[in-house]
Amino acid sequence: MLAVGLIIIILILTVFTLAALVMFAFFPILTVGAPFVPSYRPKNKSSSAYLTEVINFVKNSGVGNQKSADLGSGDGRVVREFAKAGFESWGVEINPLLVLWSRLKIRELGLKNAHIKWGSLWKINLADFDVIYLFQSNLTNKFLLSKLKRELKPSAHV
Repeated sequence: MLAVGLIIIILILTVFTLAALVMFAFFPILTVGAPFVPSYRPKNKSSSAYLTEVINFVKNSGVGNQKSADLGSGDGRVVREFAKAGFESWGVEINPLLVLWSRLKIRELGLKNAHIKWGSLWKINLADFDVIYLFQSNLTNKFLLSKLKRELKPSAHV
């Protein structure tokens, strides 16, 4: 009788654990996109130097009007850095909380040339952009490649 009771308790705990996993791990990914993982950290000298190098390369390459897009912009830190460097900078983010946070930070800094669009990176037309910044999974990058080839002008940088 004790063994049956133990098995029932283990089954109940297993069901609750699986339910919690679905509720807190898979449901957010399915409803608001991938988890937020910053590609750039301002206090990390190597990542900060890397982003500065990317921005300087693009600025010195003679790219058109220098309109940039960060696909999956997270908290908007890359969008803000491109805007500070003089780009008309756009971010596309599917997570509404990160969109709100990004917009608040942009407003706080008074960046008139930084914008965050709430939506899917798959639905934005990339034809007007000179620079695309992205930090996605390898699988997402493979799917994005055809979109980038189809929509970007030949002089655009990715």
